[in-house]
Amino acid sequence: MGYIKSEQDGEFNFEKLPEGDYFFSGKEGFVKVEVDKDGHQSWDLQNWFASLDPDKDEAQRQKIIQNIKKRLNANTGIINPSEKQKKNPFLNPFKN
Repeated sequence: MGYIKSEQDGEFNFEKLPEGDYFFSGKEGFVKVEVDKDGHQSWDLQNWFASLDPDKDEAQRQKIIQNIKKRLNANTGIINPSEKQKKNPFLNPFKN
């Protein structure tokens, strides 16, 4: 597995991943991406919180994958929290 340089700061190019297994984690769990020799990707979302609903269909699964791709920090490999999960300072009376 080689080093993948981001084209722009914070941008990770999933389309150019070399063959191998990749793991990315965040507050909602972790995902595994397997890339075969032809560049086809297989996403394992079993341990990702948003995908645990058994009623999710393929369209919703693709939305989850696109959301993860947008939130991935290219420098650390950590998936940033979603906007919904960021804490609201208004609710914390002790924070200035």
